[in-house]
Amino acid sequence: RKGLPSGPSARWIRAAPAMVEGDGCHRVAAEHRRSLVGRKLKATSPNGRFRAGALAINKAGGVLVKIEVHGKNLFYFFGPNRTTSTVVVHIHFGMAGAFAVYAETEPDTTANTRLRLTTLDGSQPRLSGHLSAMTVEHGKPGVMYNTLAEKLGPDPLRADADVKRFTARCAGMKKPIGTVLMDQSAIAGVGNIYRSEVLYEAGVHPSQPANTLSSAELAGLWTTIVAQMQSGFRTGSIWGDRKEPLVYGREMSACGGAVTSMAMGGRTVYVCAKKQILDEARQPVAPPPGLVRSGTEHIEGVVPASVSEGRKRRTGEGLGVQHVALKDDATRKAALAWAAEKRCTAAAARRASAKSKGRAAGAKAASR
Repeated sequence: RKGLPSGPSARWIRAAPAMVEGDGCHRVAAEHRRSLVGRKLKATSPNGRFRAGALAINKAGGVLVKIEVHGKNLFYFFGPNRTTSTVVVHIHFGMAGAFAVYAETEPDTTANTRLRLTTLDGSQPRLSGHLSAMTVEHGKPGVMYNTLAEKLGPDPLRADADVKRFTARCAGMKKPIGTVLMDQSAIAGVGNIYRSEVLYEAGVHPSQPANTLSSAELAGLWTTIVAQMQSGFRTGSIWGDRKEPLVYGREMSACGGAVTSMAMGGRTVYVCAKKQILDEARQPVAPPPGLVRSGTEHIEGVVPASVSEGRKRRTGEGLGVQHVALKDDATRKAALAWAAEKRCTAAAARRASAKSKGRAAGAKAASR
């Protein structure tokens, strides 16, 4: 694939598109807290699949009070003013959802647009939002939000994340640590790509029983998860500042070890034979000093979605590797420009091919 790293240790295996992971949901929330929270909005359901929820938002008063994120779940609270919420909307993007907010020309909604929001408060800029997602449901904050949030494990990107809940859960489970990391009731927000990447960096084999890991190793694993997901939040790329995976989808890992893959929980996990050793032969990896501060509020230099997507296209990462739910005017313009450039490139290639064939045919005729 054009643009991917070269060399035997950087060779990639084609990977299936991934679900929006926790850092992607936090990026959506951070941008919408800046642009939408406190605004009075009108809700409609273009495809009719969220008609009751749209009516409930309008009946509540339409003011977006706050946004909460727990792992891969977003919660938008609406009410009559900026301090009181009476309706909450729960969103889970799934594999292909997106939440776009437009300040310029609003595009047409699609057959997948379950919720459309438009500003009504008269202040500028006038915004419109289009939401498509696997799950969009509404209810009362004290019932829906509390019930769902209590079922989820600590979120490494929330400031109130409790690492002790994670380590205690691991200590009491015989399941492989690779299975535990995908259990949203144990730790919320980690998806299939992060599972492979953090276990590699921490030097832990996915099949290692969770309850055999020392407290120091679990603390180190948590620190690695927080650091990687914060980097993903800041850069808008699941690879963070590295710009490429350590082990996921590779034939050789970043340290030069041979990579194998296995099915675990219905998904593929990648393992380095050099660094991730199972059972007695495994050497515990010393954890980084101290625990990394969880949450996202303190992170500076967050890369805009349009810049992040542009970098992905230029490096060949592709947007299918990590599905991106955050969309806006700039990402739409960039996508249209990229599509136009691809069409021009394809047309030029067809013309060049036709000329080449024409010259070959002429030469063949002349030689007769």
